Amino acid sequence: MPLFGKSDTFSENPEIRQVEKMVAKEARDDQKALDHTIKDLSTAEKAHNKSIKAADKAAHALDKAVEKEHKAAKALNRAAHNHDAAVTSEQSAEKTVQIKKQHEARLEQDLEQKRRQMDEIQQRKSHNDVSVCSRRRLCTPGRRVLRHPGRRVC
Repeated sequence: MPLFGKSDTFSENPEIRQVEKMVAKEARDDQKALDHTIKDLSTAEKAHNKSIKAADKAAHALDKAVEKEHKAAKALNRAAHNHDAAVTSEQSAEKTVQIKKQHEARLEQDLEQKRRQMDEIQQRKSHNDVSVCSRRRLCTPGRRVLRHPGRRVC
């Protein structure tokens, strides 16, 4: 007996024919349900395959993002290290400048002290030279003092 369409083999008895029609209808409904289930299964398999591909693509994107993050972290660490080194260098240079300025100030004080000492010595020498000349009247043009041979006092 065919599943679809009318059959010539239906019996003559109306009750049996009714049962045969019901069985044929159930067979058609079962076939439709089976076809629908097969179609649903095929759609589900396609969706599953797409989801597998999408998951693989997402995993690949994640790997790339992790690699990019690692590179960025490495660059950030390198930049932080360079910044720290620059700050340290700057602080060292500031200390060096401060030390050099202190040294310069100390040398300037020493220089000023030596200038004062030189001025005092020159004044004393000048005063002593005038004093010697006025006491002994040794200073005449062309005459030399015996205490300092080879040097002219006046």
